[in-house]
Amino acid sequence: MVQKKSGHLYANCDTLDEPNAKYYFYLINRPVLVLKCDQGFVGYKSATSTRLECNKATYETIVVERTDKGMVHLKGQNGKYLHFHDDGLSADAENPVPYFIELRDPTRICIKTAQGRYINTDKNGGIKIGDSAPERATKWEY
Repeated sequence: MVQKKSGHLYANCDTLDEPNAKYYFYLINRPVLVLKCDQGFVGYKSATSTRLECNKATYETIVVERTDKGMVHLKGQNGKYLHFHDDGLSADAENPVPYFIELRDPTRICIKTAQGRYINTDKNGGIKIGDSAPERATKWEY
């Protein structure tokens, strides 16, 4: 990886050499995320629920906490961490769960678990853990 005179980084290697070709970035100016997909905004299922859905007309803010090696913790407005369980994504965990945020387009990101699986949408507004194929990952507007 080399730096051009413009300040941009340019990849110039053919193979992945772990210490020299892997970079982590941090979203310094994004301590809060508002996520939207093709179905709508990410928000709580109801006023008393901690379960999140992605088919809402109004949004909920998600707090982003930076951790090691490019990972983040995501926290709901109730101060609890986002995690997955049997019925989807909820903001009710006491302990943080690490995620990766991948920039895809100027206004879209993909979110990946520490195990390398992407967070995807369901047709009914549900949010689920998908597989590790980047081409099938949900691209969230932020």
